[in-house]
Amino acid sequence: MFGERLKRARIKAGFSMQELVDKANNIVSKQSISQYEKNLKSPSSDVLIALATALGVGVEYFFRNVEVSIGEVDFRKQSTFDKKKQEVLKENVREYLERYIEIENILDIDYKFKNPLENEEIGALDEIETLSTKLRESWNLGIDPIGNIVEMLELKNIKVLLIDDDKKFNGLCGEVNDEKSHYFIVLNNTKELNSDRKRFTALHELAHLVLPIHSLAEEKASDRFAGSFLFPKESVINEFGAKRSKVSIEELAHIKQKYGISIAGIIFRLRQLDIISEAMFKRFWIVNRTSKFDDNNPYKQEIKTTRFQNLLAHAYSEEFISLSKLAELSGLSVDDALKKYGEVF
Repeated sequence: MFGERLKRARIKAGFSMQELVDKANNIVSKQSISQYEKNLKSPSSDVLIALATALGVGVEYFFRNVEVSIGEVDFRKQSTFDKKKQEVLKENVREYLERYIEIENILDIDYKFKNPLENEEIGALDEIETLSTKLRESWNLGIDPIGNIVEMLELKNIKVLLIDDDKKFNGLCGEVNDEKSHYFIVLNNTKELNSDRKRFTALHELAHLVLPIHSLAEEKASDRFAGSFLFPKESVINEFGAKRSKVSIEELAHIKQKYGISIAGIIFRLRQLDIISEAMFKRFWIVNRTSKFDDNNPYKQEIKTTRFQNLLAHAYSEEFISLSKLAELSGLSVDDALKKYGEVF
């Protein structure tokens, strides 16, 4: 209903009712906004256009056919987020997923996520190594490095949304409440965070989605999964051998670029698999305080998503959607949408 969508757009923009009134140049009163949101009355066409402009959405947004309901989102890593900021983020995610799912519906694509690990069990942290290997096998990934983590996730029907936010926020995940089980991951793509950290975060969030219910410490289990999925046990042993007494930074830097895992993450993997001793593990962290090995050896790959844009291009080029619909779903102006997607042959 219009009132619910108006409220969602206002929350997404981070506006109170009075702030929306101010942003719309007082074309409407706070009382009227309240009545609109409660569906007690409807705005005139002039007011509707003013509200859409103030909220940064197209008029079509208020009448979109697809609506999604997001399940509980755990802000475990974002404890500094106040309630308002949490709601803004959730509405941004909801609005993006509505557009994403609508273009899938237009193209008659049924991308239901299937979890290969749903019938597995975990009793100890070491067993997560086995589960990450099983997931790689199920997805035909082998043990080789994964070049583009985000693309891999989207090919496996997990929708990824990149946002630019405070560096204290890493990511979160959740599920859309409908029969198709749309899973999503939100990643903070700010330049203040390293790309290898973003890759690790993506797989940490994947762990929250795919690991079976367990009694282990949730964050430790997800970290272990992310590390073992990025750099599988067999690959670690192939690269370093079964036992090491010393490891060079040059070696670690090379492996970081090859597998897209931080030097700190590699050291954790070596200790988890008992390839290096506890004393060597501790010595690394003492030296790393001043040497900052990861900062001096940045991972160079850009983090980006392409699937949603490709679906839009597909639908427009095959004339399943009009230019105005393309603009609405892409979140661009008509001119910008035409410039980006209009060249077809």
